[in-house]
Amino acid sequence: MDVRERIEALRRLMAASGLNAYYVPSTDPHQSEYVAETWQRRGFLSGFTGSAGTVVVTADRAGLWTDSRYYLQAGQQLEGSGVELFRQGEPGVPEIDAWLPGQLKSGDLVGLDPEVVSLGAWQTLAAAMKPHGIRLVPREEDLVESVWGAQRPPVPANEVQVHAVQYAGMTVEAKIGRVQEALRANRATAIVFSALDEIAWLFNLRGSDVDYNPVFIAFAIVTADKAMLFTDRRRLSPAAARALPANVEVKTYASFMDEVKGLAVPGAVVWTDPATTSYKVADAVHSGGADALQKAGPVAAWKAVKNPAEMGGMVRAHVRDGVAMVKFLHWLSRTAPRGNQTELTVGDKLRELRAESPLFVGMSFATIVGYGPHGAIVHYSASPESNAKVGKGNLLILDSGGQYLDGTTDITRTVSVGEPTQEQKTAYTAVLQGHLALRRCRFLHGANGYQLDILARSRLWAHGLNYGHGTGHGLGAYLCVHEGPFSVSLRKNMTPLEVGHVLSNEPGFYKADGWGVRIENIVTVVESLRNENGVFLGFDDLTLCPYDRSLIDVNLLDATEREQVDAYHRRVYETLAPRLPEKTAKWLKSATRPLPRPKKAKAAQPAS
Repeated sequence: MDVRERIEALRRLMAASGLNAYYVPSTDPHQSEYVAETWQRRGFLSGFTGSAGTVVVTADRAGLWTDSRYYLQAGQQLEGSGVELFRQGEPGVPEIDAWLPGQLKSGDLVGLDPEVVSLGAWQTLAAAMKPHGIRLVPREEDLVESVWGAQRPPVPANEVQVHAVQYAGMTVEAKIGRVQEALRANRATAIVFSALDEIAWLFNLRGSDVDYNPVFIAFAIVTADKAMLFTDRRRLSPAAARALPANVEVKTYASFMDEVKGLAVPGAVVWTDPATTSYKVADAVHSGGADALQKAGPVAAWKAVKNPAEMGGMVRAHVRDGVAMVKFLHWLSRTAPRGNQTELTVGDKLRELRAESPLFVGMSFATIVGYGPHGAIVHYSASPESNAKVGKGNLLILDSGGQYLDGTTDITRTVSVGEPTQEQKTAYTAVLQGHLALRRCRFLHGANGYQLDILARSRLWAHGLNYGHGTGHGLGAYLCVHEGPFSVSLRKNMTPLEVGHVLSNEPGFYKADGWGVRIENIVTVVESLRNENGVFLGFDDLTLCPYDRSLIDVNLLDATEREQVDAYHRRVYETLAPRLPEKTAKWLKSATRPLPRPKKAKAAQPAS
């Protein structure tokens, strides 16, 4: 079936079930950003393969809501499908909760799979529908799965490996003990864990059930005297099974809901995080008569602050990743101008060079290699059909990362293949200035990424430019390449930045049908100053890789910015050159040489 046929098949099932609309999110029972194929229902139904988006189908309309990262991709993939694209965040574009009441009438029913919709999302949508007399209906059997039928991929069950304490920095016993302390402090009898990265972190285990993310499909529950891990025991490697402490019971994945119902009795207090717990689990707690403590769980915040072992691993991983990146850029500088490389061959070479590094496990996400117009698609993914030749005369965006046993990396570099235009140099330099401004800022402890985001955008705004994505996301330690609970973004995330947080610094600009620019380093939050006025924090770079000097218009930089680039390049060269082959080290020396003086020097900028 094509997309139109799938949607019509869904409509027939909706009519047979008495439903007037059906809601299909991108998530799985663990509220993951990236999901295993078996739960990629929205992609199956609509043909849109991006990581973020929701489809709603009514009797006569179907729409996909997605954010600015995917406007171009979604527009291309939805063409001819009959699915309308709703560009979230654009003026005049209604959100789902505002659109649905205009399509339905009082008494109509909206079907959802309660297993893949979070409690928070359910509550928000239900509250918006209630004034219009529209009701949400939980479906025991998901209708999209029924359309998918036997072609639906199975739930993955790959081997689960132990994550050694030398990398984790903290034992499972200590982590569970910390959770139990949180239970006592909150007067709760049990806490439910659904988020896969939280479970992997808590039990010092890693898997490969989700592409690029070293997690495994599981649930967990911690009570005052034990912990329960819900995954097939046969999946555990011998080392993983031995590493689990005696107070951890391993139970089947299928038994999780029965255990929740057994715990959810009158007098019990069950802690569920509305952002990561499904409505199905929360409803079982409520139906059993237990009190529900509905607030963010503690593990996400703990996991975000890297301990000394995790931070040491992240530093070492980024040095090795820098070696691979410099080898790659040296290779690219010699081969790209010949015009015999493509986006796919470039991506393959980058993976090949990373794989030479010790402790390499795999890539941390699908590598983005976008040449020319493809670089304007923020999360572009080259395919045999779209694979462009990399030739002279345009920009190439390279966004990639590696998973190592001791850390996770994520880096973006934009390089010019041939002589860049002045427009490209101006845009690149403005992006670089925003990148540098965020990196060198000093901020009072308690500040958050929402407050700092403007530092990365102000130079772009001065040129009338902008980018639609966030500026910074958290990064796991041999875990998911995106993690919270903080961010640097125009979205109002008020979570304060803390010493030990690791995050990206990645402003950009994208000229539709032309080219794109993005520069990304991973940074960590460090203490910068402590005095009678308080504790001040700042950022330090973990990423080590040169910027493209040919794209920097030095006449737009001030003295502070020039020295910042030169100091960073000195650090890159001094750290990586001893680890590189002689010819590559020589190339790096040229790539990191001091910037030329501007024709007319600008005054230094005051400290941010």
